[in-house]
Amino acid sequence: MKALGRSLLGYGVRLFGVAILAVVLAGCGGPQVDIGEALSVEDITSGWLDVGIDEFGRNKLVPTFSFRLANVSPEAVRTLQLNGVFRRCVVAYAGQPEPVSEVSPADLEAGTCGGEVQEWGSSFMRGVGREGLDPGQVTEPFTMESALGYTGEQPRLEMLQHQQFVDVKIELFVKQGAGQWFKSGEYSIERQLLTQ
Repeated sequence: MKALGRSLLGYGVRLFGVAILAVVLAGCGGPQVDIGEALSVEDITSGWLDVGIDEFGRNKLVPTFSFRLANVSPEAVRTLQLNGVFRRCVVAYAGQPEPVSEVSPADLEAGTCGGEVQEWGSSFMRGVGREGLDPGQVTEPFTMESALGYTGEQPRLEMLQHQQFVDVKIELFVKQGAGQWFKSGEYSIERQLLTQ
């Protein structure tokens, strides 16, 4: 009888602990929102940032993507993380069939190219904290840039027009709290020179 009493007591303590945990978790961050429907990417600027001279005295340009997030849902959105993955376009050589990228296919709606298998840099950052982004609000601008880029001894504008220059795109991913990463969209990096 003693063992049964301890067993029931232990079960009651565990059940109480689970109930408290459920209440705590329910109160954290509010309801989960479908971030694919809740967020709009706005005020986009992309291009090639002049980051100065590298250690060998060459000009260096890196792909850069700036944007804001707008909450277009009726609910507040909280605890967002952002990840931008840069990929060079798969090169189509003369006389060869158009290459198909299985890892990062071209997005005809977005007007982007098929991307190389290997990432060409990424940018990870916190998007929105626990304070949240209320309905109708827009974030301050975010800027993502790759650590990889092009270097050359010629003037920067000539670098963008070089015959061996390969265009780049960025795939933007968003994650809310401990949820799964969601691909918000992908965007071509424009062939324009940006300065800091």
